[in-house]
Amino acid sequence: MADQQARLSWRDGTVPVSDQFDDPYFSIQDGLAETEHVFLAGNGLPARFAPGFQIAELGFGTGLNMLAAWRAWEAAGQAGPLQFTSFEAFPVAPADMAKALEAFPAVAPWAERFLEKWQGTGSCDLGSLQLEVITGDARVSLPEWTGQADAWFL
Repeated sequence: MADQQARLSWRDGTVPVSDQFDDPYFSIQDGLAETEHVFLAGNGLPARFAPGFQIAELGFGTGLNMLAAWRAWEAAGQAGPLQFTSFEAFPVAPADMAKALEAFPAVAPWAERFLEKWQGTGSCDLGSLQLEVITGDARVSLPEWTGQADAWFL
């Protein structure tokens, strides 16, 4: 499968919906609360954070899960960077990410820092967060990944 850009529609002008899968990228009611409940609390985070912590994720989407984890990492006062690797078949264009993330002022400072450096794919050094987004079909790229995760966002 060749790498393809995500094709989006916008519900109520604020919620991105994948045209490929007819699926919203986050909860229409409160995507950040959903992320905190499902991914952070579901993995016992931030209580399990430790130096060198690695999160792996299937589907980077708008980056909301990464931003919530990064915010929690910094709030926990961890030394060194959080490692975050995501596998994404249909990368969202940075401009669409920026539009989607406007709905979450609680992560705006992290979104701004991220979007200043983000090129749409690949690696990004954000100081207290080291991000790698591996594009393509995860059925191919995940078995080739040599990393190990302390927590998975599925």
